[in-house]
Amino acid sequence: MKFLFHGTLVLAVILTAALKTLDSDQELQDSGFGQPPPRHGLKLLVWYVQDCLDNNMVALCDPIRGEYGFHQFFNKGRLLPRIQDKRQYTYYTIGNLNAPHAKDLPYDVRRYYNRKDPESNMDRVLVRYNNNNRRIEEIYASAHYKPTETYKIGPNLLAALRRQTALISIEI
Repeated sequence: MKFLFHGTLVLAVILTAALKTLDSDQELQDSGFGQPPPRHGLKLLVWYVQDCLDNNMVALCDPIRGEYGFHQFFNKGRLLPRIQDKRQYTYYTIGNLNAPHAKDLPYDVRRYYNRKDPESNMDRVLVRYNNNNRRIEEIYASAHYKPTETYKIGPNLLAALRRQTALISIEI
């Protein structure tokens, strides 16, 4: 039993350490995240970066209040790096189209949603939120919390997504 616990712990550390960073339009496109329709993650990510963050990474959409379907992500399976100071930082997730207030998401994000098609509701954007200053410290994209399809969004990709013209190279 002790071996199983340690083996699971080591595997969780390896999976978290192996989280791939996407740092360009091309890497995002090659990852397949949130595309093609009916998947909604790519549109969700672009909308989030352009409409929910200011230039200093301060949250304009309040995850604490559950705006747009935000809710706390407890990271029980250690999908994301462990948070040491849980008073200062919290993970939040958005993208579940069944969540309260998800109907407030833009039409483009919800367009292909079909309750009978799990692919139309599998993508999530996760954020590491600083409770002291409302800053988003990290952004992640995930295909329903699968470790092999969860990515950290790098600074160059974040900057590209902020520009409207970046969308020309990404078919959304």
